[in-house]
Amino acid sequence: MNKKNILFTLLITLFLFVPLNIKASFAAEIKGTSVRIRKEHNANSDNSIIATVNAGTSITVVDKTLYTGSGCSNKWYKIIYKEQEAYVCSKYVNFIDNTFTGINVIDWTARVNANNVAVRNKAATKGSLLDTLSLGANVTILKTVSGSTSGCSGGKWHQISYYGNKTGYICKNYVTEKKDTILEDAEYAKTLKSAGFPDSYIPYLTYLHNKYPNWQFKPGITKKRFASSVSGEEGKNYMQTKNDNYRTSSKPAEGSSWFKVNSGVIAFYLDPRNWLTEERIFMFEDLNYDQTLEKEYPALIKSVFSGGKLADDKYTVPMFNAAKSHKISPLHIATRIRLEVGPNGSDSTNGTKFTWKGKTYSGYYNFFNIGAYETTIDGVKYSAITRGLAYAAKLINRDGNKWDNIETSILEGSSLLAKGYVNAGQGTLYYQKFNVGPNAYYDKYTHQYQTNIQAPATEGNKTYDALKKANQLNQKFTFEIPVYLDMPEYTSLPKSGDMNNNLKTLEVEGYHITPTFDEDVLTYETYIPNTVNEVNIKATTQSSKASISGTGKYELKDKETDITITVLSETQEEKKYVVTIIRVEDNTTVNDALQNSGLTSDGNYILKIKNKTNVSLIKEKLLSAKALSISITDSNNKELTDKSYITTGTKIKIVTAMETKSFTMIVNGDLSGDGAITILDLLQIQKYLLGDKKLTKESTLAADTSGDGKVTILDLLQVQKYLLGDKEL
Repeated sequence: MNKKNILFTLLITLFLFVPLNIKASFAAEIKGTSVRIRKEHNANSDNSIIATVNAGTSITVVDKTLYTGSGCSNKWYKIIYKEQEAYVCSKYVNFIDNTFTGINVIDWTARVNANNVAVRNKAATKGSLLDTLSLGANVTILKTVSGSTSGCSGGKWHQISYYGNKTGYICKNYVTEKKDTILEDAEYAKTLKSAGFPDSYIPYLTYLHNKYPNWQFKPGITKKRFASSVSGEEGKNYMQTKNDNYRTSSKPAEGSSWFKVNSGVIAFYLDPRNWLTEERIFMFEDLNYDQTLEKEYPALIKSVFSGGKLADDKYTVPMFNAAKSHKISPLHIATRIRLEVGPNGSDSTNGTKFTWKGKTYSGYYNFFNIGAYETTIDGVKYSAITRGLAYAAKLINRDGNKWDNIETSILEGSSLLAKGYVNAGQGTLYYQKFNVGPNAYYDKYTHQYQTNIQAPATEGNKTYDALKKANQLNQKFTFEIPVYLDMPEYTSLPKSGDMNNNLKTLEVEGYHITPTFDEDVLTYETYIPNTVNEVNIKATTQSSKASISGTGKYELKDKETDITITVLSETQEEKKYVVTIIRVEDNTTVNDALQNSGLTSDGNYILKIKNKTNVSLIKEKLLSAKALSISITDSNNKELTDKSYITTGTKIKIVTAMETKSFTMIVNGDLSGDGAITILDLLQIQKYLLGDKKLTKESTLAADTSGDGKVTILDLLQVQKYLLGDKEL
């Protein structure tokens, strides 16, 4: 056999033994106490123990292969622990999903189906207002009771829990239960699945199909990862909310009441599955003109305005004509106008007077509030309506005619809507807000009609209400529903309540932890004598509403033991702190370390440090003398770098196997504590000797350059010689 054939055979052999089911690693954590992590999948070998850990310890499972070994009936997982491969019994492993950072991926049983819904302390609108909940907020129904019919038709109220542990009463009409929006049908499920819908969409669409058989659903394949789309939408979505768990800042982004929302809110409103109910589905409706509804459109337009001023023919007829001319849905035009100006219109639609750059105008209309936002020019603040009317009057540059009558304003505003959105791959309310459609003309996440993140749900609901009132819901409607890659199983609005999950204090009783505790530092070490068999972990939380687990006494069986302290906020957000207890065969005291390092101590002070001594030199001396850790800080407790100089007043904390002690360091001759010996230090000694100045304890020790316990003329002369270059201190 020639060399080429031998090489080919070897390659084929290697290929056959390469596993084909290679998977990415999995995030996981330990469940249980005193769980041993080992070098081998063998519980009978004491030499294989790497560490002993407890519940909550984070690990990475290499893959989900189960390895057979001794001492674990459930078999073993190969893991990565502290950057090395190891094994742990599989029954102590809990897999976690941390893919969707900042997104609430819990399931729901009931949700608020309207905006700013009141929660009261009793089943009546006269009850005290406890909270107002946003559209989509998760609630748990505790029971249903009869109550006041005022403001709640039917008089049925739910007692609910919400925001973690709060309770109150809410009118039943404003709550949707998940069980009432889903249905199973195996045959129809096949149809939806073959069309391209994921399993998680199917129960909702099955319910809608069962109720409205004429409705048609098609998937809009975005080819975008869900988490990437959430990221792409960040900074572009506003909401009227005072809920700090929803907004990114308490500073308004627009006007006085609109705030930018965080990624958790974006994910919830972006997720199409949250809107697959009959009241909200119309955000996905195809917005092209439907010839089959031509006779019904005039009445449907009027119903959008519910008897308001804009239901008059002088407004509705131009809407119908504009829709027919531009081949888009007149219902879309009507609902967009209602969303912008309300059922009775506003100053944007009545030709009112306005002042722009010192001149007064009137007779202009902007039904869609195009170009309307607050602005300040040359120190003058203009309202959104004023700027919108200036746009209509062409005082702000744009193409087209002045919008100086109702017909022109509606026709040209509709033209922008049709050409810029419906006919440019943004042919649903959803795509106009979130430009992710497969046929989008403009770049993804750009060219969005409005910043209001709730707009698709709100507008879609207006269309639904108009069709329901006109008894037209059984017509044939087509809905294009976006589908993303790698979607979480569920999304919900962010949990509300106190999100603080920080520790306030953390200690191993009687021992020092390294580094010094900081709420944002999550891993620590402490060294204890090998003779100690138990430690007591103490910790407190910053928030009184947070809970804590993992504190208390722990038995020590191995050289290293990891202890995880978990803080759970009111909103159930976890933060884990890990303390590694390391047992050492050492009885070195701090005084031993100081003596062996050549440093001189006197009570609370370390004396006779030479000027311009680096932090690193002190650390090296102490570590070589069996100190386990050293922390050196300035007078403000700020950690010094290794290249920093020791000054009089520098603080040092020394940890050995037996104890922890703190000292103040004294640099010979550095009375001022500035790290240098100068004429100012000499003058301080001179004034002290003349009786003109008192010295602090630290300055007195620094002035005693001779080390005789007194400040005398000899010390003055030594500092003088140092300054002249004739002596070292």
